[in-house]
Amino acid sequence: MSWDPTLWRKSRKLLLGIATVWPPVYMLLFILTVFSITAYFALDRGLSSRRSEDIDLIQLERKIRNGELSELTVKPTEVVAYDRSCDCEYRANVKSPSTRAEIIRLAREPDQNGVPRVPKVSEETSPPQVPMYLPIGFAALFGVHMLSVWLMLGLLPVYIILAVRRPQFDQTTRIVWIVLICLMGTYVMPVYWYLYVWRNQPAVEATSDSS
Repeated sequence: MSWDPTLWRKSRKLLLGIATVWPPVYMLLFILTVFSITAYFALDRGLSSRRSEDIDLIQLERKIRNGELSELTVKPTEVVAYDRSCDCEYRANVKSPSTRAEIIRLAREPDQNGVPRVPKVSEETSPPQVPMYLPIGFAALFGVHMLSVWLMLGLLPVYIILAVRRPQFDQTTRIVWIVLICLMGTYVMPVYWYLYVWRNQPAVEATSDSS
């Protein structure tokens, strides 16, 4: 295998270029994906107009008895209550089935006017189902991530060898490129590929001009 890019075919240079450009592109896509997922869940729960507050079972029971709640949603691991007077929601951790049943009974119990203490009570008997595409997408993302990591590790010695064996480099230029490739390889290697593989321009042109 020749390490002189001047002897390479154009297809070989393009293949190395695609492999070189993919890691920084993947890192950008990965950051955007993580940011989008985080923003989605933040908007879905944390940034909604409804203010959320964690309460204990004693506080929840008192609000039910005082008729302060307009709606109650009983989930497998928690109870979500909605206030009558403000756009607020309260969350209480409840893991015991008997406790959840007692909360439902108390919420549906008539008050002194003969109406239920909580007008609307709903119950979710099973946890939310995980979509089928979620584990498949996670496995695909993990596979692409590992391939990208191995590609970055594989490109590192390739570009170090290219810099070491480039005859146009003097000792200082060679050391500078090797240090840059080792420290910031993902961002430096595309620059090196464009300058010295694709365009294949000598690093020291001033010497040849002056001679």
